[in-house]
Amino acid sequence: MMPVSVIIPTHNEGENLVDTVECILDNTDYPAFELIVVDDGSSDGSCDTVARRFGRRAAVVRGQDLGVSGARNLGAHHAAGDLLIFIDAHCYVQADWMRLLVAPLEQPQIGMVGPAFADLRRGDMQAGYGAIWQNAMLDMGWLPRRSDTPYAVPLLIGGCQVVRRRDFARLGGYDSGMTRWGSEDLELSLRFWLMGFESVIQPQALVHHLFRDRQNYHVDQAAICYNRLRMAFMHFNPVRLARVVDALKPAYEFARIMIMLMQSDTMQRRNQFLEARCRDDDWFFARFHYDI
Repeated sequence: MMPVSVIIPTHNEGENLVDTVECILDNTDYPAFELIVVDDGSSDGSCDTVARRFGRRAAVVRGQDLGVSGARNLGAHHAAGDLLIFIDAHCYVQADWMRLLVAPLEQPQIGMVGPAFADLRRGDMQAGYGAIWQNAMLDMGWLPRRSDTPYAVPLLIGGCQVVRRRDFARLGGYDSGMTRWGSEDLELSLRFWLMGFESVIQPQALVHHLFRDRQNYHVDQAAICYNRLRMAFMHFNPVRLARVVDALKPAYEFARIMIMLMQSDTMQRRNQFLEARCRDDDWFFARFHYDI
């Protein structure tokens, strides 16, 4: 079996982080894995607790103001495993979760794997199996279970995503141009599809995730809108992009967001992806028989 690196980005997760690390260590019998916690400037002492309690079983890498994309990319930089599992610092896994998640990657056409997610506070009945965009505002919606074996879904959620390290590196990792939080996971999932891979759900692997009503750090709503528009500008054709722009125009500080996009590398990234990809967004939406 290929060695695995589990990467947990965290910022002031408190006991959630400690419990997640302990749960992963207790419920993983995979023969070769390491666990990397990426501390994105925490001030609550939780990463120090992890280092003290688990020692060499959980490496702690320090960063500052990285955001989700930056923290995950930093963890990947320090990873030794051939497979990378990115998982949130407020998740609880079941026995055999790792074996189930890495198994589909034995098929070379599969580039990304994700588990089913259950709401930690509501139980297994609230499970979601991959996701779609529900509308031109790019609001995310969960999908129901379709099979007992792994199958393709449009999008995989960043609460837990599994990739080969070589593919992750070749595709450029999570988009470092994204703001702190929002859409970085969906963008990478889409990018895997457009670059010729498949993204699949492993319905037998269930991860309980703490879905909060609000983040435990400040998240600017304009920054979330920025990430959605950046994703659309990078990957959608002009007609579909126009729908997204029209839908998000009423957003707070829309003019400032557009100026931020103009001053960023968004269009340069778009041109790079247009040259590198082997599928386009029309193919993607036709593949899953829906549109936005």
